[in-house]
Amino acid sequence: MKIINFYNNLQEREKKLLSISMVLIILLFVYFVFSSVYKNYTRSILNLDKAKSDYEYVFSKVQGFQSSYNKKVLDSNVIERLISSNNLDNSISDLKISSVDKSIYITFSSSNINEAIFLSEKIINTSKNEISNVRYQKLDNIINTKLTFN
Repeated sequence: MKIINFYNNLQEREKKLLSISMVLIILLFVYFVFSSVYKNYTRSILNLDKAKSDYEYVFSKVQGFQSSYNKKVLDSNVIERLISSNNLDNSISDLKISSVDKSIYITFSSSNINEAIFLSEKIINTSKNEISNVRYQKLDNIINTKLTFN
């Protein structure tokens, strides 16, 4: 009640100044709240970008490690498993693996060029060795393939 009496006893000019100052205080408070929210939002965006780039960096390193970890030394068992796991048992024949010095030679015959290329890609992608030469030769409707690894 005393505040209401005090307000009523003020002159018109003082009432306007008091109203304007209250409005300014409320606007200043709203400004500080929105400013704080905006700063927190921008900081959160920066943290998200940093976390995302860290995740992508680690993911790419792990992916590179996994791809090198999954590669195997070339031998007949690995290639036989590739052939059987891709249902190429009936179309791939005469599989031979030989080593001369540090080079590994893999030869096989196929009835279809697409299957020969498919198996060649699988062998190359699962090998630790680096491919140096790929040769396809067609003789009497049979595709002879020779892969050379260093």
